[in-house]
Amino acid sequence: MSDARDLRGTLGIGDDGAFGIRFERLLGHPPERVWAWITEPERLDRWLPGCAIDARVGGEARFDFGDEGTATGTVTEVVPPGRSGLLVHGWSWEGVPDSVVRWELEEAPGGTRLTLVHRELVPEPAVDFAVGWHVMLDALALAADGEPTDTVWDSVEEIAGLYAVELRD
Repeated sequence: MSDARDLRGTLGIGDDGAFGIRFERLLGHPPERVWAWITEPERLDRWLPGCAIDARVGGEARFDFGDEGTATGTVTEVVPPGRSGLLVHGWSWEGVPDSVVRWELEEAPGGTRLTLVHRELVPEPAVDFAVGWHVMLDALALAADGEPTDTVWDSVEEIAGLYAVELRD
């Protein structure tokens, strides 16, 4: 796996004026396989236990993080992958204004470019969300490669340190 610094997401104001988080990862699998890891319950449960995405317009996206909280949202856009794919859903987290998560899959040399954008955020919880997405995307990459994901969850403090440094710079 690449160095965590190389996989960092970016936080900031986008072209549309909304604050958000953006990740871009290259996964060594075709878009259809990456889509399956994001949307099929038995696969999703292997890298993100307790979470589910009903990948149809009007379906529910539910991210249950136990004691940390639960995010829910309605799926608003779905384009199953061919050479590219798209999944967009809301993100409602207690005490934070609602936001939007966009998963884009694009065929790329060597596999799939996955771009995850979480936008319309307020800056304060965005750092925590960025750390969470970073670790979740690391787990997705490991699971899709057939590797265990247990160790990635042990890296949360290290990953959080990367984003704390980024904000000080």
